[in-house]
Amino acid sequence: MELLQAVLFGLLVGGMIIFLGIFLRQRYSSVRRRLQPNPRLNTDLMRPQMAGEPVFLSAKLSETLEKKLDLTKGGQTFKKLQAKLIQAGIYTERGIPLFLGVKLGGLLVLPILVLFILWGDASQRTLMVIAFSLCILAYFLPNFLLNRVISSRQQKIREALPDALDLLVVCVEAGQGLDAAIKRVAEDMQESSPIMSQELLLVNLEIMAGLERQQALKNLGERTGVEELISLCNILIQSDRFGTSIAQALKTQSDYTRNERRQRLETLANQTPVKLLFPMLLFIFPAIMVVILGPAIIKLTEFFSKGG
Repeated sequence: MELLQAVLFGLLVGGMIIFLGIFLRQRYSSVRRRLQPNPRLNTDLMRPQMAGEPVFLSAKLSETLEKKLDLTKGGQTFKKLQAKLIQAGIYTERGIPLFLGVKLGGLLVLPILVLFILWGDASQRTLMVIAFSLCILAYFLPNFLLNRVISSRQQKIREALPDALDLLVVCVEAGQGLDAAIKRVAEDMQESSPIMSQELLLVNLEIMAGLERQQALKNLGERTGVEELISLCNILIQSDRFGTSIAQALKTQSDYTRNERRQRLETLANQTPVKLLFPMLLFIFPAIMVVILGPAIIKLTEFFSKGG
């Protein structure tokens, strides 16, 4: 029975992955076909370009669902989800349909799977409660995991920011421009902090592509969502706009960042005794009491047993 359940679970998961792959492939296949050196000519302009492949949802139904769910490219829901995926380090355009596909697949597959496995072994009320709970779990679990990835990535950026600032100060004081300094720091931090290196390289690539430096720095703060990095970008934008010394601004921000990190670590250190109180009362203190009072209790028990 357990082997059959494992096989069915594997088949369901594999089917969901195949469904998502075909869905994503048919969505972007028209672009690939147009980029081929010898594309087929299609005289019927009203006919969908993907007519030769399986289409699960018609274009009209897809547009209707996107409008109802506010998932069009100009919608607020689309922009918020895209911003969260970028903060998690997912820059591909397929991230949004893949994320929504995982939520929808889990919302459909998990309750059906549990109902199929437990059918006949549990009451109808229990099955409904389990199915409803799994629907809620499948809907909120991807959001929870995405928030965890964002928090972990932002924490790594905060930890690497003081070192990046020190390297920027050294490069700027050595005579390099800010653009060259950002590129050099990104190359030097590939081993110690790949995430910070990636973000700085994106800034450099945007500037090389023709984007203004101020806009590239603003995009850096929006991509990461780290307050310290947003503050640094604002200071660099103001220094570039008013012509003040960038090296002095970087020094000031570096000192501020290190002091803030030191204060945060001191705060965590001061909270340590309070956090250790309950583990000590529950685990350490009973063991100490057993070690201290154990021999005395044994001797008192022997004494009273002899006296009786």
